[in-house]
Amino acid sequence: MSRKRNRQLKIITVSLILFLVLIGIILFQSSSPMRKAKGQAIKISEEVANITEVKDFYWFTRDKTYFTVVGLNDKNEAKIVLLPQDGSEALVMNEKDGINADDAIQVVLDTKETKKIKKVSLGMYDKKPVWEVVATAKDNSLTYYLVDFKEGKITNKMTDL
Repeated sequence: MSRKRNRQLKIITVSLILFLVLIGIILFQSSSPMRKAKGQAIKISEEVANITEVKDFYWFTRDKTYFTVVGLNDKNEAKIVLLPQDGSEALVMNEKDGINADDAIQVVLDTKETKKIKKVSLGMYDKKPVWEVVATAKDNSLTYYLVDFKEGKITNKMTDL
């Protein structure tokens, strides 16, 4: 009886290990597009803006998809590089010319309509750089706010999502 129990224990252990390996592979594969996009965006930002230290990366999708790299260049200047996914020309901006992510979040919190901030990203909308702040409203619905990068004001709000 002891041999039978040992064999069952080995089968269960091997099955559990195989299951965990399979889950790991699935998770790794699902994050692959994000890692690939981030790697390519960083490489391009190094070329177009001499970015030497990356502070943040954002994936922004509205009418178009943008990959945004925030970092320091070789002169230690804080830069933002907005890269359209379609391969059109990158936009390089000075970080000091607008508000940062924390400021954009504060603009949304100041509305007193949100319960929790879920995500923040930087991209382009209507040919202007904007922060997208995704928040859970007090009624538990999702609300998307677009906050103008330069002015620090809400330019668009999508509710009941």
